[in-house]
Amino acid sequence: MAVKKGKNRFMEVFDVLFIMVLCFATLLSTMLMRGKVLVGSGSGGGMAYTFSAWTFLLTFLGLGAYLAIVIPQSNRELGEIVEMIYGGEKAELPAAAPLEQPVPAVNPE
Repeated sequence: MAVKKGKNRFMEVFDVLFIMVLCFATLLSTMLMRGKVLVGSGSGGGMAYTFSAWTFLLTFLGLGAYLAIVIPQSNRELGEIVEMIYGGEKAELPAAAPLEQPVPAVNPE
């Protein structure tokens, strides 16, 4: 089975760029919502974080969508790897002998 180099390289680049864009979007959206920078601006002296249900929901949905795409793709690629390594003709195993052999009767005298 031939390995497709172009598709794998494209998927690697896509995965890396997608994660980088998600990180950038998360950090940028946090800074824009608060209107400050992480180092601290003005007399506030730092960034105060607050919990927003809407932002949490969007992040959770984004993560769920990402996993819904990546997990089936990973399972498919894992199946291809397993098939490539173990997929040849399988040797027929010999019939197994019984685990317990009958014990011959002993005549006590």
